[in-house]
Amino acid sequence: MPQTLEVGVKFRKKDAPAFVLEVIELFTPEGEPPHARARVSMAKHNSDVRLYSVSALTDPRLFTPVAASG
Repeated sequence: MPQTLEVGVKFRKKDAPAFVLEVIELFTPEGEPPHARARVSMAKHNSDVRLYSVSALTDPRLFTPVAASG
């Protein structure tokens, strides 16, 4: 079942657990599938902002959600 994607959700890359993405913007470019801009952190250090398709971010073979801290 696909995960819900919204601003603030964090994902960890399956093959690189120190690689964490935080969704900062959702948008759909004209004529393209939905995308998300995500801030990348590696070992808790902010790196850059990257663009991912929503389908890639919600693919459990590629990324796993990071539990929200309360």
